[in-house]
Amino acid sequence: MKTTKNCKHCYQLFEPRRSNHVYCTNSCKTKASYKRNNYTYVSGHYKKDQLVVANPENKMVYRNDVLESIKAIEAKVEHLKTSSKISGASISNSAIGSATADAAVFVAKKIFVPNSLPATKGDIAFLRKELNELKIIIQNYQNY
Repeated sequence: MKTTKNCKHCYQLFEPRRSNHVYCTNSCKTKASYKRNNYTYVSGHYKKDQLVVANPENKMVYRNDVLESIKAIEAKVEHLKTSSKISGASISNSAIGSATADAAVFVAKKIFVPNSLPATKGDIAFLRKELNELKIIIQNYQNY
């Protein structure tokens, strides 16, 4: 005899696969979790609501961690304003340094660990040529 339960989210009857199932589908389980954790549906996805507390002067005050992160961002913006401006020379120096570092890593891998590099078209062409030469040698050996 099959037992049925009511889904804790949509309240429809369903047959649980195990005794501890309380939701009819994974979708209901997810939606119930969103509801428990104060998520709201916003144009195609769920978004967690901000915890907002009203103070006696009727001004909205956000949680402390939000305020701290805003202050940290403001400090970074202020630092960028006061620090030296970004110029074309600094961008080109950065690009040259990055390319040099990539080249150095490639050369080091090529010298010390050549088997870790990916195969190139030239490597594959070389292997085909070697295999064709081996085929010819084997065919000539079988003809003797």
